[in-house]
Amino acid sequence: MKTKLNLAVGLLAGLLFGLSANAQKTVIKKENLPANAQTFLKTHFGSKKPSYIIEDKEILSTEYKVQFDNKTEIEFDKKGNWKEVDGNGSKIPSSIIPKKVASYIKTNFRKEKIIKIELGSSGYETKLTNGLELKFNLKGDFTKIDK
Repeated sequence: MKTKLNLAVGLLAGLLFGLSANAQKTVIKKENLPANAQTFLKTHFGSKKPSYIIEDKEILSTEYKVQFDNKTEIEFDKKGNWKEVDGNGSKIPSSIIPKKVASYIKTNFRKEKIIKIELGSSGYETKLTNGLELKFNLKGDFTKIDK
C-alpha cells in the first residue's frame, strides 16, 4: 500500500514539474495584448511607450506584464484585466484608484501617495509611500492595515 502511495505521489510531482516546465515567457508588442489591457494602458498611461511587455503562458493560464522606463509595472490576466500596478516607489496614476479608496487615503494619510495597488477576489490592497499597506473590500470600504 505504501509503495502505491509513494508511486502516486512521485507521478503527481513529476506531472506538476512537467507542467511548470512548459511555461513560456515571450516578449510581445503592445498590439498583441488583449483589448482590455490596451485600453487600460491608453487610458491611464496615455502615449507612454512600455520598455517591454511579457506574455507568460503556462498550461492553465496566461498573464501579461508591462514595464515602463520609470520601472512602473502592470500585471494583467489572460483577458487583459489589471491585477496589479506597482510604481516601485513612485506614485501610480490616481485615475487607477477607486474613488472611495482614494478618498479614504486622502482623508487619513494626507501626505502619503499610493505607490502600489493590487486587485484580488476579496478587494484592493494598496501600499503607501510610508510603507503601510491598506486593505479595502471590493466596494472600496477600508478593512485593515498591514505593516
